[in-house]
Amino acid sequence: MRTAALGAAATAVLLSSTGLAAAAPVTPAAPTPTVTASPGTTVPPEATKAPEPTRTPQAPKSSAGAAEKGSGSEDGKDGKDGEEGRGSGQSKGDEEGERLKATPEEIAEARAAEAYWTPERIADAVPANPDKGVADGPPTTAGDMLRAPSSINNNGVATAGVFLISQDDDPQSDPGKRDQFCSASSVASPNKSLVITAAHCLNDNDRFRNLAFAPGWKADPQHKGRGVAPYGVFPIKKGKIWIDGRYLSLGTQKADDLDFAFLRTGPNSKGQFLENATGMGNELTTLPAAGNLNQKNVTLIGFPGSSKSPRVCPKTSTKGYAGRFLEIACDGFAPGVSGGPFLRNFDGKRGDVIGVIGGYKTGGKYDNVSYSSQFDADVVRLYNQAVNDYTPDKPSRIEGMGDAGLWRHATAAATGQFHTSSQRTKDGDLVVKWSDGEVTLYPGDQSQGFYTGCAKDQPCETRLAKPNKMWADYAEVVTAGDYTGSNAYDLMVKWIDGEVTIYKDIDEHTQLPTSTSEHPANEITIAKAGSTWKYAKGIATGKYGGNKWADDLVVRWVDGEVTKYTNVDGGGFHAEQQLLAPNALWKEHASVIAGGDFDGSTNSDFDLFVRWSDGELTIYEDIGAHGLGKENQLKAANGTWKHARVIVPGEFGGNLWEDDVFVRWSDGEVSVYGNTQADALGREYQLVPPG
Repeated sequence: MRTAALGAAATAVLLSSTGLAAAAPVTPAAPTPTVTASPGTTVPPEATKAPEPTRTPQAPKSSAGAAEKGSGSEDGKDGKDGEEGRGSGQSKGDEEGERLKATPEEIAEARAAEAYWTPERIADAVPANPDKGVADGPPTTAGDMLRAPSSINNNGVATAGVFLISQDDDPQSDPGKRDQFCSASSVASPNKSLVITAAHCLNDNDRFRNLAFAPGWKADPQHKGRGVAPYGVFPIKKGKIWIDGRYLSLGTQKADDLDFAFLRTGPNSKGQFLENATGMGNELTTLPAAGNLNQKNVTLIGFPGSSKSPRVCPKTSTKGYAGRFLEIACDGFAPGVSGGPFLRNFDGKRGDVIGVIGGYKTGGKYDNVSYSSQFDADVVRLYNQAVNDYTPDKPSRIEGMGDAGLWRHATAAATGQFHTSSQRTKDGDLVVKWSDGEVTLYPGDQSQGFYTGCAKDQPCETRLAKPNKMWADYAEVVTAGDYTGSNAYDLMVKWIDGEVTIYKDIDEHTQLPTSTSEHPANEITIAKAGSTWKYAKGIATGKYGGNKWADDLVVRWVDGEVTKYTNVDGGGFHAEQQLLAPNALWKEHASVIAGGDFDGSTNSDFDLFVRWSDGELTIYEDIGAHGLGKENQLKAANGTWKHARVIVPGEFGGNLWEDDVFVRWSDGEVSVYGNTQADALGREYQLVPPG
C-alpha cells in the first residue's frame, strides 16, 4: 500500500512561522506569562504577552474535563516552529495601543473601502454561507430546548456588524455575484482593531479583495430598504487574517470545531481605530471544559440576508453538543448570520464573546438552532497571534497521506466516482499510478482530501495493481470517464506504443492486469498498438458534448494540434473536431491539459485547464460551445507552477462541480485548490508538505 501510516486522517496543529509580520523583534525584557483563561473567564485585553517557547498551544489554567484540540503540532510549509516564543516583556499590541495614529495611507485605504462598499452594494451582497439556517426548523418536541424568540433591533449594536467580502472563492450558488457578507463582532484588544468571525466565511489570508467591517450596521431611517454604517467602514488589513492551520488543511467539515477567525482592521476614513469609534469591544472569554458549555444569560446576534439591522435573541441559554460545540435555540437565524457572536452578559452594547455562529457543519442547518465551536486554548492562541501580529498559520499536513519522498513517485493520476461509497455521495476519488507501476485508489472524503489506510467506518484505500513493469514503463497517459455508459467510471490508458485501452467500471474490487498476457473481462481495446495515438501527448476527459456523461476527450498531439472527440465508447473514437491546427505554441509549451468545470455553469459543458511551460495557467471556458475561443488567464507566468507535475481537476469538495484542482509538485508536496473559478484559483489545502 502507498501510505506511510495507516488509519484515519488525524488533525495536527501548525504553529505560525517565526518572526513578526510587521516589525523586527525587540530586545527581550523580563519574562511575562502568556494570556490564558480559566473556565468561563474573560481574556483581558492587556494580557497579551507571548507564551513560553513550546510546540503545543498553552492550555487554560483549568484542568479536569478540558477538551483540548491543540494536542500537538506539525512543521509547516517552511519547516519552522511556531511564533510562540517570548518576544518582549511588553507585547507588540501593548506598544501599538499607546501610539495609535492613522497614517495617510491607511486613511486612503479606508476611503477606498467606503467608495467600494456603498450602502447600495452592501444591500445587494449575498450571504457567504447560504447553507446556514436555510431550512425551517423541525417541529418542537418535548425533548427540545425551549426556543427563544428573536427580533430585529433597528438601533443597531455598536460591537456587532457585517463582515464584507469581495471575490469569494465559491461561485457555484451565484456565479454572477462576488460581493458577499457574514456577521462579525469587535473584540477588545490593545491595538483596538480586532474582529472575530467564522473561519468558514474566509478561506485563506490573501486572495480576497475589499474586505471590510461595518460595525453597528442598521436600517437607514432616511432610505427605506437601505442600511447605514454609523461608525464608518473599516478595511481589513491585507494578510491580517488568523485562522487555525488545521482548519486551513482539513476544511469546514473535518475541522468544524475550529471555526473561528480573527481579523485586523485599519482605521476608518476619519482616522479612528475600531474601538475608538465604537467603544470597547466584546471581551474574549473561553469555556475550555465540556461542563462549561451550558451557559445562561446569552444573547445571539446575526445579520440574516433579508435584514438591514441585526437580529437579536436575548437572554437565553446554551447547552453543549458533542462535548465540543455550543448549541443555542433562537428563531430566525437564516443565511447571513455566520460569524455572529454568542454574547454572555450582554448589556445592549457589548458582552463576553463565548462563541460565534460556525461549527457543527457549519453553524446549524436550521434557522432556529445555531452552533459555535468551543472557545478554548485554540482561540486564545489565535488571539495572541493577532494581538502580537505574528505570521498567520499555514495549512498543516494530514496524517496518513505519506510524505513528500513517497509522492515524488506519483507519475500520473485520474479522478472519478470509483469507490461504491463515492458513487452514492458523488464525490471524486483519485487513482494514482506510481513510478514502480503500482496503481492505488484513494476514496474522496468530500472535504478536499482522501481516505487513507482502512479505518473503521471509512472506505478503504485500495491497491488496484501491484508494482509491475508494464504500468511503470508503458502506461504513458491515464485518464477517467464514463465511456461505456454504465453510470460508473472507467479508466482509460494510452500506452507508449499507441494502444488505447478502457478498463470498464473501476471500483475497490478491481484488479488491473500487470502483464501483457493478462486480459481481464473489463478490458476494451479501442486503438491498437502502432496507431496514430502514439503521437497523443495529453488527453483531457470531460463533458464537452452537451450530455451528462464524461465521455468526451480533448487531445493535444505531438505537433501542437488540438482535437476534440465526443461520445467516446467501447467502439472507439467518434466525431473528431479540430480545435487548433498544428502550431509551435501548443507543441512546445502546453505542458499539462486537464478538464474541469470552473465557471459554475449547469449546462454540462466542461472547461480546459492548461499549465504552460513558463508556469502560466489558462482556462478555456465551455469547450463545447466556444472551442478554445474563451480564454481566461488564471495565473500569469511564474516560477512556482513550473513545478506542478501532476494536475487533476475533480469534485473533491462535495459541491458536485469538478472545480477542485489536485496538484503534485516536483518536491513531493501535494495540494488541492478547492472551488477554483475560471478567473481565480481556489484556497489551497495542503495534503502533504514538501520534502
